[in-house]
Amino acid sequence: MANKYLLGIDVGTTRIKAVLFNIHGRQVFSSSRDTRLIKRGSCSEVDMDELWEDVAETIKSVILKMGPGSKILAAAVSGQGEGLWLIDKDGKPIGRAILWNDSRAESLVTELENNSPISESIFKITGSPLFPGATSVLLRWLKDNKPEQIAKAHNLMFCKDWIRYKLTNLISTDTTDASTSLLNLETGTTSIELFDHLKIKNLFPLIPKLFTPSEYSGTVTKFSTNITGLPIGTPIACGAFDVAATALGCGAIKDGDACVILGTSGCSVVVSDILKKGPNDRSGMEMHAVPELFIKVSATMAATPNIDWVYDLFNYDKNFNNIEAELGKIPAGSYGLIYHPYISLSGERAPFYSPGASAQFSGINEKTTPLTMTRAVYEGVALSIKDCLKNQDPERIFLAGGGARSLFWAKIISNCTNLPVFISTETELCARGSALMAGIAGEIYVDIDHAINHINKPRRIDPEPDQVAIYDELFNKYVQIQKKMMSVWNS
Repeated sequence: MANKYLLGIDVGTTRIKAVLFNIHGRQVFSSSRDTRLIKRGSCSEVDMDELWEDVAETIKSVILKMGPGSKILAAAVSGQGEGLWLIDKDGKPIGRAILWNDSRAESLVTELENNSPISESIFKITGSPLFPGATSVLLRWLKDNKPEQIAKAHNLMFCKDWIRYKLTNLISTDTTDASTSLLNLETGTTSIELFDHLKIKNLFPLIPKLFTPSEYSGTVTKFSTNITGLPIGTPIACGAFDVAATALGCGAIKDGDACVILGTSGCSVVVSDILKKGPNDRSGMEMHAVPELFIKVSATMAATPNIDWVYDLFNYDKNFNNIEAELGKIPAGSYGLIYHPYISLSGERAPFYSPGASAQFSGINEKTTPLTMTRAVYEGVALSIKDCLKNQDPERIFLAGGGARSLFWAKIISNCTNLPVFISTETELCARGSALMAGIAGEIYVDIDHAINHINKPRRIDPEPDQVAIYDELFNKYVQIQKKMMSVWNS
């Protein structure tokens, strides 16, 4: 079956990717292009028709790379989560899609959070704190501010659902996307009580039929065949939101597994077989792409942008391996220099919420050089990951995202967290998660375990006890400084 493939499509906030994998989860061909974002003030949007055109072209591009006699067995789409994607009764977009990182509903969130009984009840139902880009919050905002648009709405969906609809002409969503702000996590069903709390009970019928991520959800139509080149009748899985798809793609499928995505945001995901919701918790609890499992998601505002910033600051060549070889000569702890990685202009959102939080170095001394500062930045992001994972007791970490290519950084993360870290040989793990779901829907694999057993095993990195002790002491200071600074950041 060397010339038979599974297609994983990853529609991210900034990049669209179409990747062909063999049945052993090895990446064979890929194609990508930028997402055409529309940013103005607090608004972050995409034109839904333009997005479909770009995804279709990306699919067509990767299909052209296949050799004669090759076949795509099945496909699935993963995509950015949350936001608001509405269509009318004819299946046409109602305005632009509002993305998860849109902040127009900030004042509404403040209003809802000030009503403690309501906000606490919503958290109890959904397992996630309110935030401006949540689908349910945006429904309320649109009802209040653009009633003429909401009046035309026939269905709501999520990013990957829109693309799958264009491929199959079937409207549905999945449990992972819906669990971000529409489901009662304890029952796994949509919550009319939640809609009642938000005064949008009349919009409850907009939610389409729910599927599990690996469930068969239609086939490619003649219309989409003509546009994408995908063969008519190709089975399509329902798919999942990108975080859940990435966790699946890297192998985090058991209780106690963690997936850390080192991308623009630093996303720490812990897999659990039980619901874990605590008071004042800034983590979101959602359903995993694996049946009967949950994921607890702590997403910081910035991970790799910290590295980009320090490389630009010191005008380093972006050959990371050369610089990291020099950084490896500096002792763990960077001679006591501590970096807090809150470099985003929006402050920080996990594991605490502070719009005023900012990045800083503490402990500068006569041994501080550009290289020690650079190593401290890598360590600071790793300490932030440890901060997000504390009290969750993960047993092992799977790395994903662009930063996962750095063996140097992986070793620091292992030593900071005192956990084994696993690095995949593949880079497009979100798309691979989609491909594995496609394989189940297309009956190539029996189930998730069967799919994971087919893929290549990741490299393991174990913590070094002497360095673990250094980072434990550094982390205590890191947290103390963070707490002292909170009153300054929030003033």
